[in-house]
Amino acid sequence: MNTLESLSEISTQYLFFALGEEKYAVKSNLVQEIVEFRDIRKVPKSNSAIKGIANVRGDLVPVVDLKVRLEIGETEVTKRTSLIIFMVLNKIKQKNIPIALMVDLVDEVDDILGNDILETPDFGTKVNQKYIENIIKYNDDYISILDINFVLDINELSQIE
Repeated sequence: MNTLESLSEISTQYLFFALGEEKYAVKSNLVQEIVEFRDIRKVPKSNSAIKGIANVRGDLVPVVDLKVRLEIGETEVTKRTSLIIFMVLNKIKQKNIPIALMVDLVDEVDDILGNDILETPDFGTKVNQKYIENIIKYNDDYISILDINFVLDINELSQIE
């Protein structure tokens, strides 16, 4: 077996979730936890993508509306709305901080083989390509893998619009 064949047979777990009718994925090892949507307190003069802060087990966690961040609308809160929490490096303070992404629905976690991960096309995506790491071929569909380093870029999110 050559190196390319062995890489294509290695699987990685991905968390799948929905924003409206579109499915997206992130590497599951980047996810700290998933919690039900909860009350959010607004933060004055913050970036439009930041909906506010939520209390998650005593920690105040900034909440980013992923639809707003990706410039594809705004999330309407329903009973299925969830918060996916990631630990993100604050380069100025040199420490990890929790940040939550607000999504319409958390779907599932599944193993994806390396040969089902494709390069992002140069056209045809609804979302700015800087936010897309790759594309997954999954159940006869193509799903964008989000690049959390760009989606949750603290420098960008700290800018007031």
